[in-house]
Amino acid sequence: MSSVTPLEHTAIGGVAGFTETCIMQPTIAIKNALQEGRPIPRSPMTLYRGLAVNSAATFPITATQFGVNRLLESLHQQHLGYNPTGISTIGIALSAGASSAFIGCPAEFLMIQQQKSGLSLATQLKSVAGSFGAATMMRESLYTAGYLGVAPLLKAKLTGHSAFEGTPGAALVVSGVSAGILATLTSHPADTIKTRMQAHPDNTAFPHYSSVASTARHIVATEGYGGFFAGVLPRTFRLIGAVFILTGIRGTLVDAIEDARYAGSKAASQ
Repeated sequence: MSSVTPLEHTAIGGVAGFTETCIMQPTIAIKNALQEGRPIPRSPMTLYRGLAVNSAATFPITATQFGVNRLLESLHQQHLGYNPTGISTIGIALSAGASSAFIGCPAEFLMIQQQKSGLSLATQLKSVAGSFGAATMMRESLYTAGYLGVAPLLKAKLTGHSAFEGTPGAALVVSGVSAGILATLTSHPADTIKTRMQAHPDNTAFPHYSSVASTARHIVATEGYGGFFAGVLPRTFRLIGAVFILTGIRGTLVDAIEDARYAGSKAASQ
């Protein structure tokens, strides 16, 4: 198992999450607009509205996912005597994603309200309160299971397959796209419910968005089950990109730390 510590993985996750958000923010704005039934933003300024709070929030969210994932991997190896594989890897990633929901939910609520209102961050901070944790926890768990669980497992499986011999990078591409699509399809209904609830926080004016269950019932009654997948195309594009960005930065920085550590220990022994 990697010698990189949970704390170091936490720092790597923060950098990776911040970078991914800055690159993929327009897809988030388009997805939110489609889920809420608002016109799709056209100008770059509108597409990047809410970037400050979203990137600031994503830093600790992804840091938590990376750090908790590495910590649980270490505990698994320490207590069971072998590295996690298969279902264990996905289960650990699910738990890491769930842990990050406590950070992400309030921040995403603020971002969505800012995208709708066009208010400054300082003004919007004064006007919002509350969180919608259940749907966010479900979404983050499934999303994290995709990029920290399914993607590396699938890549390892495909790398050793004869069909991918002589095609460097093919296993990475196929595993990344597959994990991104799977993460989107499994987590998107929860994301739609979360977005609707956060976009309509006034339970008096919008009683059908007062809970996860009532929101789900309202979507089915008014739009059918297809309503759960509003905005799925931009989010699919975003998550596929996120898988490559997050796992790419993770692999690069982990290798750099391990190489530096090995070089340091080799120099010390001479």
